[in-house]
Amino acid sequence: MPKLTTFLKIIKKNYSKRLFWRGSLAFRFLLVALGLALTIRLHGALAVKSSPQPIPTTPQRIITLAPSVTETFFALDLGQKVVGRTRYCQYPQGVLDLPIVASFSQLNYESIIRLKPDLVALPTDRSMDKTRLERLGLAVLPLDTRSLTGFRQGVEILGQKLNRAQKAQEILAKIDQSAQKARRQSQGRVRPRVLFSVMRDYEGLGYISEINAVGRDGFYDQILAITGAENAYQGPLAFPRLSRESIIFLNPDIIVDIILNVENLEEVQKDWLSLTAVKAIQNRRVHLLTEQSDTVPGPRIYLTIDRLANFFHPVSRS
Repeated sequence: MPKLTTFLKIIKKNYSKRLFWRGSLAFRFLLVALGLALTIRLHGALAVKSSPQPIPTTPQRIITLAPSVTETFFALDLGQKVVGRTRYCQYPQGVLDLPIVASFSQLNYESIIRLKPDLVALPTDRSMDKTRLERLGLAVLPLDTRSLTGFRQGVEILGQKLNRAQKAQEILAKIDQSAQKARRQSQGRVRPRVLFSVMRDYEGLGYISEINAVGRDGFYDQILAITGAENAYQGPLAFPRLSRESIIFLNPDIIVDIILNVENLEEVQKDWLSLTAVKAIQNRRVHLLTEQSDTVPGPRIYLTIDRLANFFHPVSRS
């Protein structure tokens, strides 16, 4: 770093003498040097081990690094304290005005440092990012964003640590009410075998070639148990990619297609009609989930529980 600092001083000195600025090439050279200096400083900071900071009870500047985490902080009435988000955090409406500091898999550490957060909340499976953020001297709170059980635990932790215990219980009460209603609705009924298709690429081909299915690891599988159904896929993978032949082999009673940002839902439904050998097609039991909340294990998950319970065990209107 001293050599680089000296180098930049030389550039500045010669700038006054107009020796380095006889064309755009020198200007570009300086920009590269400045960028290199910032990058070296940042990597140097990441390399320095700092003691993890304690979680503040009244954080004033919070960065949330997952859609479910962002929604939870807003539901706990802490939205006014959130100063940064990921590109995929899109609810509630006010979050869209916040700076983006991360994509799906990469954090912009410079943007995070610039926002001066006193708390960063992120998914538990981002352990490397957690370590790097702690090395920057930031307080980091990991939360489980993959399972319904983990979400519940996260809400309780946030309620306790951030003095939002009552609000946390209100969030969980809505989920419990929907779960209890779903269990009553399915009581005494046959448990259908359900195949989830998650975020498939809709190409309007008029048939299904392959899908991304839901395995037995995650919040959808837990919701199936709550709503009186079982997963048609019983393999070891969390999100298996299934071919057309595999779907026919599994022969589910019900298919749930989770598909967002598609205007022509009738055409989406027609794609499935090509699988005439499958029970779900024969009995017209293909259902679509089109809300963004259906893909996020967050405070609005009770709405997904209600929808799926009505798909699997519809209440007769007599």
